[in-house]
Amino acid sequence: MSDFLISQLLALATLVCGMAAFQFRQRVLILRLWCVAALFGAAHFWFLGAVEASMLVGVTALRFFVSSLTIDRRMLYLFLALAVGSFAWTYQSPVSVLALAATLVGTYGSFHGSNNAVRYSMIAAEVLWLVHNIIVWSPVAIFMEVLFFSSNVIGLIRHRKASETAL
Repeated sequence: MSDFLISQLLALATLVCGMAAFQFRQRVLILRLWCVAALFGAAHFWFLGAVEASMLVGVTALRFFVSSLTIDRRMLYLFLALAVGSFAWTYQSPVSVLALAATLVGTYGSFHGSNNAVRYSMIAAEVLWLVHNIIVWSPVAIFMEVLFFSSNVIGLIRHRKASETAL
């Protein structure tokens, strides 16, 4: 099996976990399932040879887990620094700036207590990852980001309507 095919299968696993995550209401469940998705995503980028993206998504997996336990602002700054540090350590091409930007936006949102802050930051990060995935050419990851974006928006609308109905 080729590295490209393995990468696409790992992207598919990322897709399944990520789609499920946005349908939960609880911030902790969203973040923990995204941790699992990010582990698959990091492996996906590794097999594609996108080392910078792999490292950043690996940091993101750890960030999702830690931010599911705490919203301590010190952790926010630690993960911002880890993202920039791993980016600087592995930098190989300008396209990785998109991965860094997506990681920084996602990090900011992950350390807020609000479900909506997590969702809105993920929407912005998904757009950045979409552009990145188009450039590095990962068809499953492109499809995945489109679906993540859609699932996130559907979850946001569904939970907002449920909250309005409850009032």
